[in-house]
Amino acid sequence: MHKDATDKGKKMKRILIICLMILCTGCASKLYNNTPNSTFSGDLDVRWVANDYFIFIPNPENPFRLVRSDGGIIQPGVMYTDGGSIPRFFWGVKGYSPWGYAPAYIVHDWLFEAQRCGYEPDNRYLFKDSVDVMAEGLKAVMEQNKKVRNYFVFDSIVMAVNSPISKRLWEKGSCNPPHFGIKRLPTDETRGELIMTISFD
Repeated sequence: MHKDATDKGKKMKRILIICLMILCTGCASKLYNNTPNSTFSGDLDVRWVANDYFIFIPNPENPFRLVRSDGGIIQPGVMYTDGGSIPRFFWGVKGYSPWGYAPAYIVHDWLFEAQRCGYEPDNRYLFKDSVDVMAEGLKAVMEQNKKVRNYFVFDSIVMAVNSPISKRLWEKGSCNPPHFGIKRLPTDETRGELIMTISFD
């Protein structure tokens, strides 16, 4: 009898957590409301190199960039990326695909790469700035497409990129530049297969 009651209590707890998550997706958080409105522009091209291994190459005719609310511009350069560093067991959960909010993830990845490799001028950003930029990027995607707006996902991702683990990666991570160099576009043989283009213009 005691075991049945315990099991029932656990099930009810899970149900309450799920209900809370559902409710949270419809209520804008304070963090979301306080995040400045930024916008994306240009074309975002991502190419496949190997299994779970991708490369971002700026579109030479219409480069992808984040225009921040203060007028600042972040324009990512060539880099390897895995999209959002989401644990694989979360990939099937709505909102937690590594490419679900690709524009925000690409800009955030670039700030880490600029920090590790010393790419000017974006190596001037601090860790706190990278968290703010992720929040602005996520909000920009969610404001542009209301179907993917999810306040719970927003809060949880921003919380994750502001974690001690993320900060340690910011401080201790190593530079991993493309072998053909950051300034030179790769040849057709090394640029990989284009798998995704998102246009913001």
